[in-house]
Amino acid sequence: MHAIWSLMVKDLRLLLRDRGAVFLTFAWPLVLATFFGALGPGFGAQLDDEGGGAMTVLAVDEDRSAASEALLTELDADPRVTLEPAKLEPAREAVRTGASPAYLRLAAGFGGPRARGELRTVELGVDPRRRAEAEVLAGATELAAWRARARTLPGASPAPAPARPLELDYHSVEPGSASANARPPSPYAVTFPQGIIWAVIACAATFAVSLVEERKRGTLARLAVAPVSRLSILAGKAGACLVAIVIMEITLVLVALLGFGVRPQSVGLLVLALACTALGFVGVMTLLAVLGRRTQSAAGLSWAILMAMAMLGGGMLPLFLMPSWLQLAASASPVAWALTAIEGAVWRGFSVAELAPPCAALLVLGGVCLALGARAVREL
Repeated sequence: MHAIWSLMVKDLRLLLRDRGAVFLTFAWPLVLATFFGALGPGFGAQLDDEGGGAMTVLAVDEDRSAASEALLTELDADPRVTLEPAKLEPAREAVRTGASPAYLRLAAGFGGPRARGELRTVELGVDPRRRAEAEVLAGATELAAWRARARTLPGASPAPAPARPLELDYHSVEPGSASANARPPSPYAVTFPQGIIWAVIACAATFAVSLVEERKRGTLARLAVAPVSRLSILAGKAGACLVAIVIMEITLVLVALLGFGVRPQSVGLLVLALACTALGFVGVMTLLAVLGRRTQSAAGLSWAILMAMAMLGGGMLPLFLMPSWLQLAASASPVAWALTAIEGAVWRGFSVAELAPPCAALLVLGGVCLALGARAVREL
């Protein structure tokens, strides 16, 4: 055990001395997460996969009057909103599961006579995880109310007056079980899990190449004559890789939490997802380390394999933005398993049962790769 610990410390020190590896492993994932998160809607809230940037809102018209029809017509004309008619209970369930960001309810009597100064009331059922979309919808609804008022009352001005056109009655619909159609509450809830994946990939590639470099320089030959087994050498390398991955995961989670307000729905499940991701890719690292005989070939092969995993698994394009056929293909990538597990704990609202399959897949992958890598190391 002392030998493994010494080898772990040695590998971590070598990593810290390599400025390029430190930047690629620790700084670059943070840059990616913050930069793409700052791009905004394209990576999270306010985006609908079929609405060209418009959010899909469920419209419950129980009044069916000229006033309610005028309001919904004007709101549907807003480029930020696409309305779909629905009944009240299905609309609430869609918001609860994350399939829609909000519903709009015009109750019976909405278009009826009002006392002087009394405002018409619109019920707005919103997902509390998607505050940005709720604010956009509220503004669009008020603007549509002014335009509808101008249309139904020819003498009224279309420009907003000091008084409000209607009363918005907010109903917070608490999220329930996870849904494949769920959307993240902010862009950073998408980009920081992706940043974690890039940190994991960088760690795996860096440590895989370092083992090949040690073999080329004769370090492994010198260790072979010492009272240290080949498996201890591999265990030290795997342990150092695991420590580096965990440090980077914790760093990115803290930056997302303290700097960008990303609040995981379940801290315990997030810890489980991050642990399984780290263990799975440590196993991948051990297998990559024995695939190449030279540093250049090992580096090229490692990055090619890991980049293919990232491209297919959502490391570049978020999984929920992919077409359905590509999401099906992505299920073969370990990166997709890791992202699904992390996002499930951060914003998808996964239960333990829903988180179990991707976590189990990562652990099985790590175990198989570790076994294959250990067998190959004995033959080095």
